[in-house]
Order: sequence, then C-alpha cells, then structure tokens
Amino acid sequence: MMKGVGRAVAAVAVFVTGFVGFGANVGPATGAMSPSQMRFVNIVKLTGINWFNRMDTGLQAFAKKTGVRAEQTGPAQATAEGQVSIIQNLIPQKPTLIGVVPNNQQALEGVLQRAQTAHIVVVAQEASALQHTDIDIEAFSNGDYGASMMDALAQCMGGKGQYAASVGHLTAQSHMEWVQAALAQAQKKYPGIHRVSDPVESNEDANVAYQKTKALLAKYPGLRGFEGSAATDIVGAARAVTEVGLAGKVCIVGTSLPSLTRQFVENGTIYKIFLWDPALAGEAAMYAGLMLAEGKHVGAGANLGVPGYTNIQPCGGNTSPHCFRGTAQLGLGKETIGQYNF
Repeated sequence: MMKGVGRAVAAVAVFVTGFVGFGANVGPATGAMSPSQMRFVNIVKLTGINWFNRMDTGLQAFAKKTGVRAEQTGPAQATAEGQVSIIQNLIPQKPTLIGVVPNNQQALEGVLQRAQTAHIVVVAQEASALQHTDIDIEAFSNGDYGASMMDALAQCMGGKGQYAASVGHLTAQSHMEWVQAALAQAQKKYPGIHRVSDPVESNEDANVAYQKTKALLAKYPGLRGFEGSAATDIVGAARAVTEVGLAGKVCIVGTSLPSLTRQFVENGTIYKIFLWDPALAGEAAMYAGLMLAEGKHVGAGANLGVPGYTNIQPCGGNTSPHCFRGTAQLGLGKETIGQYNF
C-alpha cells in the first residue's frame, strides 16, 4: 500500500458500522451466507500490467481481512469483447459479485444486465455512466482530476503553447472525461494554451503511445505539451521526446504509476504524474460490494474503511445515479515521487 498511509479500518468495522446512505442501488442480499462462502471476481481492462497487478494486491488484502474468496481476471488484450466473453462465462457459475473496470461501458451494459438478472452483485470502477451496476466507485471527481492535470501542464508550459492529449480508448469514459475537463480548464484559465487535435488512442500500449507521440511531434513541430490518460501513455511519450532530443522541452503530464515513470520524473522528462492507488480503489470497490451482498444500502456518506473512501459522495453531473466518488487523487512530481513504492 502507499507508503505512510495506514490501513484505516478493520473489516469488521465496515460490516458493523457501514453507514446507510442514500442514492445507490441495493444489490441482492445473500441471506445467511457468510463472507467465507462468497466468491468475488473482478474483471479488469487488461491483465499483466502494473496498474492492475497493483489492484489485485488490494483484492487480496480485502480477501485476507474478510474471508471472501476474491479473484481478478481480464482479457489478454484491452477489448470490450474480451470482457464480455469473461462475464458471459462467469454468469452460469453464479459468483456472489462481479466487479468490472470497463474498456467500453456501453458494450458491457447487456451482459451486466444479465448478471444482475441472475442475482449477481455488480460493482464497477471507472464507469461513471454505467447503468447496469449496483454501484460504481470512483476515486475522485473526474472533472477535478482533469483540471488538475491542465493546471500542472500550464505551469510547466508557462501558460502558453500547443499540446496533445491521448486516451487508452476513445470509449474509455473516464479517460475522455479527463481530457475534456483539461481542455475546458485551458479554455477557462489559460487562453494561450491550445490542443492541436482530438485525443489520440493509445490502446493502453506504451509502444503505440510512443509511435503516436513521434507522429504528433513531426506533424506539429511547435508542440510543447502532452497529456496522457492510460498508465502507459506518458511512458511512451517520454521515450519519444527523449529520442528526438526534446526531453525537458516538451512538458509531459498524465496518469501513471511511480514504478513506471520514476526515472523520467526524476530526470525531468515527465513533469508530473497523476494517479490514485489502484490497490485502495480495488479494495474499496470490494468492500462496497460486500456491504451490498449483505443487504446493506451504500450511498452518500458511506465509509468503506479504506483511505480516501471514508466519506463517499454522489459523482453528480452527467453520471449515473449509481456513481459515488472518494477523495483519493494523488499528484507526484520530482520531490514527492520517491515516497511511493508501487
């Protein structure tokens, strides 16, 4: 877990004192079933990458505290089709809960509706508009997060210049909300900063981000900023600007992990990374799911017993009524990245 951040509350406190709030759907109760008889399966965008490996550590911490059998899986490639196939195969197995971090929210609506019809609790992350879920847990306000990235980029760019933005997929709702919020922040506060094109798609692949950044630099020789959304985007961008001799001259900010970016941040190629701890996010989502599985109502003010998720609130805006957010945003630069070891 994050260095210097204590694990907040024992699991028993969540079960006994979980706040009964307002606004979330109530998942199907499992009656007299104890946590040790429950099976939770979390389906991530893509297996084998650091971000979701870290999320799995949160699931295992949750499992150790509660006795719930918690597993994580996902497709080998970041596609909606891969996630749909996994969920389709899970439904007949009747797990207590299916968790999901969607590659494409709309593409999953139908199969998640079938899961709910089968009385399986559905818990989502990074899916603020998803309808067929019992609750969606976000780490923070996506609008505030995107605006913070633009504030950092503007600081690095001196308040003027051209920048480009990338997303893992154009169908990734959270990524699109971040880049739109960043653009809105630029239009509101930094009239000298302009985005050169619509967001480019990296397919959650550092090599694709590297290739597309090089193409952007060739097409827009005046480019002086880059904003990335997938954890691998700014890694690829940093490689690209280093290769063409622009390290430290093109400002790079975006979502990533310290373990992926520490060298680039410390040498000044990446100005600042933004993130939330995926282990804490995964753990918080599972606690919300457990409360729902036990027939409890989870809503505004609920304490999920995880740092950053002790007073969740409705996401608001153009989000689903199932969406609730914590206050778990992090922004790390050269002076602070060494404090985190994941």
